[in-house]
Amino acid sequence: MDLYVIVLRLLHLFSGVFWVGTIFFTALFLLPRVKQAGPLGAQFMQRLSQPPLTATLSLAAGLVVLSGILLYWRDSGGFQVSWIGTPPGLAFALGGLVGLGAASIGIFVSRPMANRMGGLGREIAASGGQPNPTQVTEMQGLSARLERALYQTAYLLVLSLIAMAVARYL
Repeated sequence: MDLYVIVLRLLHLFSGVFWVGTIFFTALFLLPRVKQAGPLGAQFMQRLSQPPLTATLSLAAGLVVLSGILLYWRDSGGFQVSWIGTPPGLAFALGGLVGLGAASIGIFVSRPMANRMGGLGREIAASGGQPNPTQVTEMQGLSARLERALYQTAYLLVLSLIAMAVARYL
């Protein structure tokens, strides 16, 4: 029994399930309903897009990446080119790189935009609850960019999941 690998796999799987599940749920179900709800949906999304959700998603993505690198290190015998060049090695590498791209979008694009939306929402609330035209424009721009980043992340995660699911069987 290899406790190190068991712990890493559990960490990788549970963090991944949370991260991917949250992204898919948000992209497929939550966001379309929020958009239908109009201003109330926008207020809800502003609150939801603040910490602790953004921090928790970043942590989950980071744990998936870190545990994945450590598992890849272990499986590849310390990044041995002879293993990396095998079909499973290449599939895990491709899945990992695509997953790393998804994590990068989340951490470096989505999280700062969500935090800015939260800050802007607090500014609006502090000034009496009615946004000025500049704030409305900024909020709409942030919302559109955040939606694009969400769907980009979801697409990359689909590709990563496919590569990871089939890698051992190639």
